[in-house]
Amino acid sequence: MAPQPHGGRAVIRLPTPRRPPDLPVEVLESKLYRPTVRPGVISRPQLLARLHAARGVPTIAVLAPAGYGKTTLLAMWADDDDRPFAWLSLDPHDNDPIVLLTHLAVALDRVSPLPAETFDALRSAGVSVPATVVPRLGAALSRAPRPLVLVVDDVHHLRDGASLDALVTLVGHGGGPTQIALAGRSMPVPLARQRAQGRAVEIGTDDLAFTEQGARSLLRAAGAELSDEETAQLARRTEGWAAGLYLAALSRTRPEAASGRVLLGTEERLVADYLQSELLSGLAQDDVSFLTRTAVLDRLCAPLCDAVVERTGSAAVLDHLRQDNLFLVPLDGRGEWYRYHPLFRDLLRARLERGGRDQAQALLRRAAEWSETIGELETALRYAQDAEDVDRVARIAIALAQPMYASGRSATLMGWFEWLDARDAVERHPTIAAQAAYVCALTGRPAAADRWADLAERLSSRLSAEVGDRTFAMWVTTERAVICRNGVEQMRRDADDVARRLPGAGSAADTEYPMRVFLSGMAHLLLGDADTAEARFTDAVELLEGTPRRPLFSAVLAYQAVLALGCGDWSDAETRVERALSVVRDGRTESHITSAIVFSLAARVALHRGDPMLARAQLGEAQRLRPLLSHAIPQFAVGSLLEMAEVSLGLGDPGGARIFIRDADAVLRRRPDLGTLGKRTDELRGRVGALYTTATGNQTLTSAELRILPLLLTHLTVAGIADRLFLSRHTVKAQVWSMYRKLEVHSRDAAVTRARELGLLDS
Repeated sequence: MAPQPHGGRAVIRLPTPRRPPDLPVEVLESKLYRPTVRPGVISRPQLLARLHAARGVPTIAVLAPAGYGKTTLLAMWADDDDRPFAWLSLDPHDNDPIVLLTHLAVALDRVSPLPAETFDALRSAGVSVPATVVPRLGAALSRAPRPLVLVVDDVHHLRDGASLDALVTLVGHGGGPTQIALAGRSMPVPLARQRAQGRAVEIGTDDLAFTEQGARSLLRAAGAELSDEETAQLARRTEGWAAGLYLAALSRTRPEAASGRVLLGTEERLVADYLQSELLSGLAQDDVSFLTRTAVLDRLCAPLCDAVVERTGSAAVLDHLRQDNLFLVPLDGRGEWYRYHPLFRDLLRARLERGGRDQAQALLRRAAEWSETIGELETALRYAQDAEDVDRVARIAIALAQPMYASGRSATLMGWFEWLDARDAVERHPTIAAQAAYVCALTGRPAAADRWADLAERLSSRLSAEVGDRTFAMWVTTERAVICRNGVEQMRRDADDVARRLPGAGSAADTEYPMRVFLSGMAHLLLGDADTAEARFTDAVELLEGTPRRPLFSAVLAYQAVLALGCGDWSDAETRVERALSVVRDGRTESHITSAIVFSLAARVALHRGDPMLARAQLGEAQRLRPLLSHAIPQFAVGSLLEMAEVSLGLGDPGGARIFIRDADAVLRRRPDLGTLGKRTDELRGRVGALYTTATGNQTLTSAELRILPLLLTHLTVAGIADRLFLSRHTVKAQVWSMYRKLEVHSRDAAVTRARELGLLDS
């Protein structure tokens, strides 16, 4: 059907939708709004019959260029079907998998409440998208209590990457009670296999094109009376393209169209020609100016438009543009948020940019400023990026760094940092370098952490600790202590001496002060000073109690347990570990790097209590995090790996212990000065050497294999996994077969099942 603008229907105030609390991203209601079908829209009975007949087919794909009525067809289907429809309209920002999956989960939850664990996975800091979020959402799709349809519109916005992988995997979960409908100008989701198996139905351009009879009905419904000959000619020349037919009808019904000329042809250029010569030329100059200047916006509301065009009265303008059918699409059913139809917006943007890029950038800066003022920081950052307002992007990215990392969106955060680095902004905003090194270290990207740390050091050598540089000085000092590139004594100095060197250190504005207190305790512990370490950990517990820094809090409690074990006090160690586990579970931080030491110690405590089954389960939880353990945080990585080796020895698995010690040795070769950890590694190696005879029966996967394991849950082939991880296909194939051998399986599905039994994947 043609892209029908919203008519003059009464605006209905809808109740505030139910929304699960504490979601990792702001949910945009406009993305979840199911389009309404305007009165007078021409029905598509044959296409609707095909959709109804395909009720048992898991996947529906509607693929056609802009203006062919894809969204309208799906909206008519939703009105005509007895099942509930969950709706999500995508945009380029959905290439962040947490953004995509959060909106998908909320859309589904609105029509069929999801299990709590689905949202728990989304809220978990550092969560593995393929290993945790996607399987839980997929399970919810396949186990929905009643039949439903999930519509994902505008899928062409997804690029190759984690978001597309997630959607492809979810499509594979379709079937049973859930049918998934995908619509877009192109189809990034591969459907060849489903099509061959009869599990997908496709509706394409030829199906959506109007016949001569349909064209006649459309034109009459729009109020345009053309002769049979004119209608037939128009249907042939437009090849049934709904947008062209609708624009032709509009040209005949507007009072300004005195010539009787109709749009002919199927190229979008002709749409632009028509819109320019027939539609815009008939509007008041103020309206044309408003339309052109607000075309920079992804979504429109009256206050935002007021700010961008620097005048009041935008609400009235939007209302009359809506009533005049000027391609204004409602997004919320409340008459507050709109967008322009893509064809119309493209024309308006081209018209604006003919006046020079500077005008568009000025408008985008106003949009960014308005969004920042009302607290929509991510939206502000995106407008600022479009405007090349580099300093605003830097300021907002620095402010959002911690919440972005905490919500598991480090990839998007690092994308912002890389964008700024490409524009030489880090020199003016050096805090970015320290924050980027910190985030890369915590997310298992040691080479990137080293690169950013080197940059931070170069910038630090040029700057003094004056007022304007305090934030950077505090961040770079904390980053140095975390990365520990110059040994534990330097780590101690970095953590302890900052208070004497930097004014304001330890103040309320010093957000990383608790981290430095903890790192000081860790440094003193590794230097053999248990008393000072205990005092530092006690201070850190006091600072962190009741704060949202749960990953750090659980790590402090774990290291208090390490101290207790060093004294042989198993009772105190068990108390500390149980509390640390409670903090991890309550905070949903199971996928955070700091939980590796917590789960490892919990396994040791379970062994001491004589519960090997629980010990194996806790060791499995710790092993999931091994890909994050690298020389980027060497003191923490080696400490965690040695605890895992102790558990493996206690479970009678010297082969597994040997693998953990080998990983610890690899870190120590890069960072040899780690105090008592070196001696402890030597001691454990000796114990394992006395026991180790053969690797037969060893089920402990290497860190490299654990990186590949979650990707076995996706649609990716061995070649696709290799491309995603920047490895050779030969390497990935060898590691997959090594996993099969260790897990004693012969197929991908069997490997996933066995890994779940061992606790290496979410069950």
